[in-house]
Amino acid sequence: MRKSEIVPNTRNLIFYNDAFLKIDFVTKTIKSFNIPVVYLDFDLLFSGYFESGQINELSNIEIIRPNPNTLKSILPNIITKISSQEIVLILDSINGLQSFFQNENPARFVNSLIMLLSANQKFSQSTLIVTCMTQKKEGKLVLPTGKHILEFENVNKFSITEKNEKVEIKKI
Repeated sequence: MRKSEIVPNTRNLIFYNDAFLKIDFVTKTIKSFNIPVVYLDFDLLFSGYFESGQINELSNIEIIRPNPNTLKSILPNIITKISSQEIVLILDSINGLQSFFQNENPARFVNSLIMLLSANQKFSQSTLIVTCMTQKKEGKLVLPTGKHILEFENVNKFSITEKNEKVEIKKI
């Protein structure tokens, strides 16, 4: 994927069905930016690889590992960063974030959060990347729970797959 395909001032949704392909894609994407990267790791997979040393050479990254108890206290700082300085903000992943709200309908909060971050990124020309594990059902991408992904305007959508042992990234 070319860095020029990831667009500032819009939502960039990255759909995947293999978490290891996502890690490879995200690592290469982070390396392609020369501005600070703030990584909200909700599923903890990326930070596990990073902390164990299996991902290295990333000097421009701040990894934040929210949990259900710390999320509300972390968000004001994230909103301030994305609105006041040019950064790449990666939310990994919608699935991990939704797991914070087991007894509630998480879609409203997740969609509101993405909209709030998107509105604030415009002040600083920041880049917002959101990852989401999906599967195909009746020709449409859906969450593993079977729920549909809400449609947004001004969204770049990419699908990461593997073909002949090579990572394939398609704009959808």
